[in-house]
Amino acid sequence: MTETTKGTSGGASKGGPDGGKEKDEPTLDELRQRIDSIDEAIHRHLIERSEIVQALIAVKRTHKPGAAFRPGREMDMMRRLVGRHRGILPINTVEHLWREIIATFTHMQAPFDVVVEPGVELRDVARFYFGFSVGFKEAADSARVIEQVREGDGSVLGLVANQSDATSAWWIPLSRDGVQIIGRLPVIQQPGRPVDLDAFILSMPLMDTTVPDMRLVALSAPHEDGVQGAIRAIGGRLISCVMEEGHCECLVAVPFSVADVAVEGLTRLPANPMHIRGVVGGYWTPIALGAAE
Repeated sequence: MTETTKGTSGGASKGGPDGGKEKDEPTLDELRQRIDSIDEAIHRHLIERSEIVQALIAVKRTHKPGAAFRPGREMDMMRRLVGRHRGILPINTVEHLWREIIATFTHMQAPFDVVVEPGVELRDVARFYFGFSVGFKEAADSARVIEQVREGDGSVLGLVANQSDATSAWWIPLSRDGVQIIGRLPVIQQPGRPVDLDAFILSMPLMDTTVPDMRLVALSAPHEDGVQGAIRAIGGRLISCVMEEGHCECLVAVPFSVADVAVEGLTRLPANPMHIRGVVGGYWTPIALGAAE
């Protein structure tokens, strides 16, 4: 009996355009096995990360309140995350997963709580950004948020909504040496994203030595006339403005590249000289993305 030659018409395999064998599509079971393998690898890496954090605690002694917060490093991580992201998975989903990981491991190094102003939207922002491993409290108003952050002495972070039409200059009690703004949310700005409420993170001074690219300055002017134009002229941006006790109280964001002398020039304006109350913190510029397709 002669042997049938494979590869001819009616044979057992089909030749591809290059003369080779076509690759079979993976089966449903094979795809599920690949997913299981990836899930297992992710879990192993999370365990490995926790072991590294445990070693960091011993080396850095980050059990001290506030010692584990590194907003500059966190922003750098998020920028790299956005830079390498691809595919159909929404970046906001990845951001939320990463925030849960970062907040949880930071909490392991130095436990802290988060206190927020009242409001469902702000509570959603807090949980999206800090996850569910961190203690959560609600204060009566922004003044009480600031008070609890001060009383926590590094073990409490605050979250206050940023409103351009604020009814009070809540930022006046903030200072460089006391409770201050250390970050701005959302970290990733994208049209249509969930939990997009503009908010500031408050903290006592950190051990983080990185310098935010935006600093926040509290200014007071006799009246509103020309305030916004004068601030724009030095490269700044008016964040919020409130009339209190006959004065225009302003929260202003100024790029780090703007010299102090330019800010001081606002005190010598002939028509509306401003008073500098002081630097009340800073933040890293959020990552701006276009609308998701």
